[in-house]
Amino acid sequence: MPDRIALLPLLLALAFTGPVAAAAQTFGLDGSQAVLAARSQAEWVLQAQVLEKRADWPGLLAWGQTWAQADAKNPLAWFVQGRALGELGRFAEAIAAYQRNLRFAPGDVYAHNNLGNTYRDSGRPREAMQAYRAAVETDPDYIQAWHNLGLTFYLTKGQAGVTQALQKLQASDPALADVWRTLAIEYSITRDERVARQAVRVLRGLSAAERARMFGILFDEG
Repeated sequence: MPDRIALLPLLLALAFTGPVAAAAQTFGLDGSQAVLAARSQAEWVLQAQVLEKRADWPGLLAWGQTWAQADAKNPLAWFVQGRALGELGRFAEAIAAYQRNLRFAPGDVYAHNNLGNTYRDSGRPREAMQAYRAAVETDPDYIQAWHNLGLTFYLTKGQAGVTQALQKLQASDPALADVWRTLAIEYSITRDERVARQAVRVLRGLSAAERARMFGILFDEG
């Protein structure tokens, strides 16, 4: 499931720099560079949300492109384009947009998650799992990315492959094997967040080295 523009963590820090009436006006894509540059970030985000709610993906793409024209280093402008391009099935371009987003905001877990979705939908599951992994390593509480990672892992490896990976992990750390079984299988099937919370609490307590070891075993990294 892709993350929506409304869920972007950066949005929480936005301040409405202009009057509400100005932010709620009908936005056009025409205008000079100076006019575009004068728009507040709140205006850009609000209209993007409106277009997303309408499922107007061509309109959202055009809006994101115009936003990037006004502020090429704004990660949200590239997130908007990635969101629209993914929905339009233009996966290579969506991947490039999310990568541009992450160049400016490497810790954007929502962009990592959506990048993973785009890799998955374009038939590149290993890259998808790496993108989801980046999301959960940045924010271990991000349960949606754990779900996407576990489900993609399961669908890619199949039952036999998952069993083999869990056996390897069990030999190294039985507690981690139980946690991964919970996230990769039980939660992916039930989607009951209560199932995932305890596992995530354990994963939050892991050191970077412990997480790296776990993923190294699961992903056959040497």
